[in-house]
Amino acid sequence: MHNFFTFKMWFGLYPGPLTQFWQTTLLIITFIFLAAIVVTWRGYNRDKKTLYAKLWLAGYNFTLTGTIISALLLFFTYESVPFLSARFWFALWVIGQGAWGYVIFKRLKRLPKIKEEIAAKKEFNKYVP
Repeated sequence: MHNFFTFKMWFGLYPGPLTQFWQTTLLIITFIFLAAIVVTWRGYNRDKKTLYAKLWLAGYNFTLTGTIISALLLFFTYESVPFLSARFWFALWVIGQGAWGYVIFKRLKRLPKIKEEIAAKKEFNKYVP
Protein backbone atom coordinates (compact mmCIF):
# COMPACT_ATOMS: atom_id res chain seq x y z
CA MET A 1 0.00 0.00 0.00
CA HIS A 2 2.95 2.34 0.51
CA ASN A 3 3.55 2.20 -3.26
CA PHE A 4 0.02 3.51 -3.96
CA PHE A 5 0.84 7.13 -3.07
CA THR A 6 4.16 7.40 -4.89
CA PHE A 7 4.85 9.57 -7.90
CA LYS A 8 6.39 6.64 -9.75
CA MET A 9 3.25 4.54 -9.40
CA TRP A 10 0.91 7.19 -10.81
CA PHE A 11 3.14 8.79 -13.44
CA GLY A 12 5.43 5.97 -14.48
CA LEU A 13 5.21 5.35 -18.21
CA TYR A 14 5.90 1.61 -17.83
CA PRO A 15 3.54 0.68 -14.99
CA GLY A 16 3.45 -3.05 -15.61
CA PRO A 17 0.37 -5.24 -15.82
CA LEU A 18 -2.61 -4.96 -13.52
CA THR A 19 -3.03 -7.61 -10.87
CA GLN A 20 -5.72 -10.20 -11.50
CA PHE A 21 -8.02 -8.58 -8.93
CA TRP A 22 -7.89 -5.14 -10.55
CA GLN A 23 -8.19 -6.56 -14.03
CA THR A 24 -11.33 -8.46 -13.00
CA THR A 25 -12.68 -5.37 -11.23
CA LEU A 26 -12.19 -3.25 -14.35
CA LEU A 27 -13.87 -5.92 -16.47
CA ILE A 28 -16.87 -5.99 -14.11
CA ILE A 29 -17.09 -2.18 -14.20
CA THR A 30 -17.06 -2.32 -18.00
CA PHE A 31 -19.92 -4.83 -18.03
CA ILE A 32 -21.89 -2.74 -15.54
CA PHE A 33 -21.51 0.29 -17.79
CA LEU A 34 -22.52 -1.87 -20.77
CA ALA A 35 -25.71 -3.00 -19.01
CA ALA A 36 -26.43 0.59 -18.00
CA ILE A 37 -26.25 1.59 -21.68
CA VAL A 38 -29.18 -0.71 -22.42
CA VAL A 39 -31.17 0.55 -19.43
CA THR A 40 -30.66 4.23 -20.22
CA TRP A 41 -31.40 3.76 -23.93
CA ARG A 42 -34.66 1.99 -23.13
CA GLY A 43 -35.54 4.70 -20.64
CA TYR A 44 -34.85 7.36 -23.23
CA ASN A 45 -37.00 5.62 -25.86
CA ARG A 46 -39.83 5.14 -23.35
CA ASP A 47 -39.83 8.78 -22.18
CA LYS A 48 -38.92 10.61 -25.41
CA LYS A 49 -41.72 13.13 -25.16
CA THR A 50 -41.45 13.80 -21.43
CA LEU A 51 -39.35 15.90 -19.12
CA TYR A 52 -37.09 12.93 -18.41
CA ALA A 53 -35.79 12.56 -21.99
CA LYS A 54 -32.76 14.82 -21.56
CA LEU A 55 -31.89 13.14 -18.28
CA TRP A 56 -32.05 9.67 -19.85
CA LEU A 57 -29.94 10.89 -22.78
CA ALA A 58 -27.35 12.36 -20.41
CA GLY A 59 -27.24 9.04 -18.58
CA TYR A 60 -26.85 7.22 -21.89
CA ASN A 61 -23.93 9.42 -22.92
CA PHE A 62 -22.38 8.99 -19.46
CA THR A 63 -22.56 5.20 -19.61
CA LEU A 64 -21.48 4.98 -23.26
CA THR A 65 -18.40 7.09 -22.57
CA GLY A 66 -17.65 5.12 -19.41
CA THR A 67 -17.88 1.84 -21.31
CA ILE A 68 -15.63 2.95 -24.15
CA ILE A 69 -12.97 4.42 -21.88
CA SER A 70 -12.97 1.47 -19.46
CA ALA A 71 -12.70 -0.98 -22.36
CA LEU A 72 -9.78 0.98 -23.80
CA LEU A 73 -8.05 1.13 -20.41
CA LEU A 74 -8.59 -2.60 -19.98
CA PHE A 75 -7.15 -3.29 -23.42
CA PHE A 76 -4.13 -1.03 -22.98
CA THR A 77 -3.24 -2.46 -19.59
CA TYR A 78 -3.71 -6.03 -20.82
CA GLU A 79 -1.42 -5.38 -23.78
CA SER A 80 1.00 -3.32 -21.61
CA VAL A 81 1.11 -0.36 -23.96
CA PRO A 82 3.67 1.92 -22.27
CA PHE A 83 2.09 5.39 -22.19
CA LEU A 84 -1.56 4.49 -22.64
CA SER A 85 -1.60 2.04 -19.73
CA ALA A 86 -0.18 4.58 -17.28
CA ARG A 87 -2.10 4.79 -14.01
CA PHE A 88 -2.86 8.50 -14.24
CA TRP A 89 -5.36 7.66 -17.01
CA PHE A 90 -7.34 5.70 -14.43
CA ALA A 91 -7.33 8.67 -12.09
CA LEU A 92 -8.44 11.03 -14.88
CA TRP A 93 -11.19 8.61 -15.87
CA VAL A 94 -12.52 8.26 -12.32
CA ILE A 95 -12.38 12.03 -11.70
CA GLY A 96 -14.08 12.77 -15.03
CA GLN A 97 -16.83 10.20 -14.55
CA GLY A 98 -17.34 11.40 -10.98
CA ALA A 99 -17.73 15.02 -12.08
CA TRP A 100 -20.08 14.03 -14.90
CA GLY A 101 -22.13 11.86 -12.54
CA TYR A 102 -22.37 14.79 -10.12
CA VAL A 103 -23.72 17.05 -12.87
CA ILE A 104 -26.34 14.44 -13.80
CA PHE A 105 -27.27 14.07 -10.13
CA LYS A 106 -27.73 17.85 -9.82
CA ARG A 107 -30.06 17.78 -12.85
CA LEU A 108 -32.02 14.97 -11.24
CA LYS A 109 -32.39 16.96 -8.03
CA ARG A 110 -33.68 19.99 -9.98
CA LEU A 111 -36.40 17.97 -11.69
CA PRO A 112 -39.16 18.37 -9.02
CA LYS A 113 -38.70 22.14 -9.07
CA ILE A 114 -39.00 22.18 -12.86
CA LYS A 115 -42.18 20.09 -12.62
CA GLU A 116 -43.67 22.59 -10.17
CA GLU A 117 -42.78 25.49 -12.47
CA ILE A 118 -44.44 23.75 -15.43
CA ALA A 119 -47.56 23.04 -13.37
CA ALA A 120 -47.69 26.67 -12.20
CA LYS A 121 -47.28 27.92 -15.76
CA LYS A 122 -50.09 25.62 -16.97
CA GLU A 123 -52.31 26.85 -14.16
CA PHE A 124 -51.55 30.47 -15.08
CA ASN A 125 -52.09 29.88 -18.82
CA LYS A 126 -55.46 28.29 -18.09
CA TYR A 127 -56.85 31.73 -17.25
CA VAL A 128 -55.07 33.68 -19.98
CA PRO A 129 -57.17 34.14 -23.12
